[in-house]
Amino acid sequence: MTTTTNTTQRQRRRTVSGGLRPLTAGVLLGCMAVSSVAWPSGRSAVSPGVTLNRLRFPEGSRHDMLADRIWLHGLPAQVLVFDSPVAVPDLIRDLSNQQPALVDLNVLPDQIILSGWVDDMQWVVQLQAAGPSHTVGTVSTLRMNSIPGLATPAWLPQGAIPRLDLAVQEKGGKVSDRIWQLALSPARLGRLLHGALRREGWVFETETESGAEQSWAQAGERLQISLTALDGGSALHVRRWTP
Repeated sequence: MTTTTNTTQRQRRRTVSGGLRPLTAGVLLGCMAVSSVAWPSGRSAVSPGVTLNRLRFPEGSRHDMLADRIWLHGLPAQVLVFDSPVAVPDLIRDLSNQQPALVDLNVLPDQIILSGWVDDMQWVVQLQAAGPSHTVGTVSTLRMNSIPGLATPAWLPQGAIPRLDLAVQEKGGKVSDRIWQLALSPARLGRLLHGALRREGWVFETETESGAEQSWAQAGERLQISLTALDGGSALHVRRWTP
């Protein structure tokens, strides 16, 4: 009974969230990544409203949690994805009534961001019109009770500026995405990474002809490295799979 229930839940999660993953990544990498490192200057006292897992959506909606556990810059987060058969303004009104803390509205060319604070928790709702009476998006919460110290990999060259740290835990293991900015060119950085990773025990697997993408493995873990030219230096994106 338990196995069947877990399988059904995983299938339902894939069905609901599959088409929304690019949209969800935009929220995590954009709105929450920027605001996760700074407290607001002031927060007015509001009713705490409902919790994320008790939000009600209009009849005919589909919604589910994106993953078992998520961390943004080391802070615990939750992301709920939804697909609702109502217009964006109607859904904003509905969600705001349930969670009065959602008071900040930001209208962008292709989406609307609704956000607010409940004690040390930040709420971010991203909504995108998918038709006259059709809205897709995410509701995210991020608990800001402390800013953890994130360990820097020993193979990372000095001077790297962290831009993003996102990790997702599901039954298959943990996947993390980290982005740094460096003053080194992609070619120079790629050569340095080769030497540093080997010294730390990583085994080289594959590399593109330009060296802009590399794959490494160590004790069941895998690294996928991507290098991109940025502002006279480089952006380093590292995806890590851990069992």
